[in-house]
Amino acid sequence: MKITRLNNYFTDENTYLLTENGTGAVIDPGYKTEGILRAASDAGVTIKYVLLTHCHYDHMEFLEELREKTGAKLICGAQCSENIGNPDINLTLGGLGRAVSAKPAEIILSDGGEFDMDGMKIKCILTPGHTSCGVCYLAGGHVFTGDTLFLRNCGRWDLPTGNEEQLYKSIREKLYTLPDDTAVHPGHGNPSTIGYEKKFNMFVKA
Repeated sequence: MKITRLNNYFTDENTYLLTENGTGAVIDPGYKTEGILRAASDAGVTIKYVLLTHCHYDHMEFLEELREKTGAKLICGAQCSENIGNPDINLTLGGLGRAVSAKPAEIILSDGGEFDMDGMKIKCILTPGHTSCGVCYLAGGHVFTGDTLFLRNCGRWDLPTGNEEQLYKSIREKLYTLPDDTAVHPGHGNPSTIGYEKKFNMFVKA
């Protein structure tokens, strides 16, 4: 699996393009659609899936445009599928200055659920805390953590449906239990590893 990170300069949001055997999957399309399509073209892949780690506007701003232009199926948790249709929870009105809602997901994953991306297994890990609908995705020794876990930091919990206790529990019980050499690809900022975060993350001690 090849991973391409696309960073939105204005929100510092990381969009990820995962490619495997000519198939592409986009995690958190907060990067402009034309840039995502250009990256897919450069990689010689067809985007068939879009995954969301949670419902916030900076991670789904270009979701519907990308679905329309590629026909990709949306994959996320049940709560996220519901929340992306609610501007009060997805924060689009405050973040974008306009209310934006998205259609429900075509594929719903539960905690521990997997789907096969052309030979690459991608596993959903439910990690509420930053939002009630937060999930991470584990694929081939890589975990995509959205706004749950960052380099030496973690997500905020003071937004709608956030919960501090749940966030810490999710990180300690769902992420810190992964192998130390698991690569961490966060929704904002630079990558890390589980082992590094367990040792140096001053906000969430192992």
